[in-house]
Amino acid sequence: MTRGMAAIAGLCIASVALAIGPAYAAQDQPDPVEITVLGVGDILVHRQIIDQAKADARDDAKVDFRPMLEGIAPLVAMSDLAVCHMEYPLGSANGPWSAYPDLPNAPPQLAKALAWFGFDACSTASNHTLDQGFGGVVSTIDAIEKAGMVAFGSARSEEESLVPDIVEVKGVPVALLSYTYGFNGIPLPSGREWCCNRIDPERIVRDARHARKSGARIVIVSLHHGVEGQVTPTQEQRTVVQALADSGEVDLVLGHHAHVVQPVDKVNGMWVAYGHGNLLSAQSRKDPRSGDGLLTMFTFVEQKDGSFEVERAVGYAIRNSDYPFRLHPVPDRGSATSEDKGTWRRTKDAVMRMGARDKGFRLLRLGG
Repeated sequence: MTRGMAAIAGLCIASVALAIGPAYAAQDQPDPVEITVLGVGDILVHRQIIDQAKADARDDAKVDFRPMLEGIAPLVAMSDLAVCHMEYPLGSANGPWSAYPDLPNAPPQLAKALAWFGFDACSTASNHTLDQGFGGVVSTIDAIEKAGMVAFGSARSEEESLVPDIVEVKGVPVALLSYTYGFNGIPLPSGREWCCNRIDPERIVRDARHARKSGARIVIVSLHHGVEGQVTPTQEQRTVVQALADSGEVDLVLGHHAHVVQPVDKVNGMWVAYGHGNLLSAQSRKDPRSGDGLLTMFTFVEQKDGSFEVERAVGYAIRNSDYPFRLHPVPDRGSATSEDKGTWRRTKDAVMRMGARDKGFRLLRLGG
């Protein structure tokens, strides 16, 4: 082969390589990671809920919360990271247990039931975090961790309080942060002020930034805030959310406390569910709205630059029926009862008040 022929052959080979190279390179590129995060409403272990758990218990168990929670199992199974909100402190497995109007002290078997159905973590910062003192803070975290979940929002030691709670989901570090507006007038224990997180936008942004420096690629914040029974977010709620969105450090806000469903919104690219209503409670006979709950699912998709953005935002209306207490995702229209239709109507009205539908949020029916 002459030098000229060799050069031509080389050009041909190079052309072929250029032609097929991108195809092979494309095949070698892994699919972007998708992570679906699930959020639910307040878990309030009222006396009637404890009584129901006792009635549902079998095989010498003292209490069993699984029959009450079973209805949402198919939805929890659809998520990659299922996050609950443990409003009341968890005490001893053998009791005694108490509930409002006394200072709540709930059965830790509840945490096992939540883990049984696939929940991965529970936020613990609420206005009831200190109801059983620092001992209750410790026992609650212990119970959640013993069940195999992550507890975030309170701490057993100062060292623990300084380390961001980061869980790995599909190989992606996700930070979980939790804060409350207050503790019903109960002061933080002297010398242990670090045990529970209070809402302070500047502090939350610092914590989120610290979590990212510690490796987190997604930051989720749980906020226990708002006014009980009020659907419309307060100006204070909106101000805090706006500050978090403006910081660029927070990817998602999951809200609780109002005991009624509040709107979903997208602020500067950050999704927020201001209030998920109740998941499990005995409040519905006082106010039907307190028997309604919102279950949200936000699907984060990895972008080319390595960041994550929510590309799918949906929710399901959950009805908490009583006597027996059971959770029911609102089904398709053909199967919906009059009670289901009431929950759907109230939940849809609340969720969409701030234009969530136009921003891409969808409220779905189970099986519909």
